[in-house]
Amino acid sequence: MEKTKRLIVRRDAIGFIKSILESYEDIGVLSVIDGDKGLIEIIYSAFFEEDLIAILKDMKNNGIDYMEVNDG
Repeated sequence: MEKTKRLIVRRDAIGFIKSILESYEDIGVLSVIDGDKGLIEIIYSAFFEEDLIAILKDMKNNGIDYMEVNDG
């Protein structure tokens, strides 16, 4: 099952986050929804949800801050 997370990040961190996710094969695909606002979307398999959450927490612990946003 495919799932989605939308995050707001610093614009200058988008490329770094994308490269981190790409370094973990098959974890998820990052798309930029609104580059000016720093809104990104990560589409991932539910199978990898725990891994993705661990990667995001590690990034936050290392200074790459983000805020998760919900649709609606």
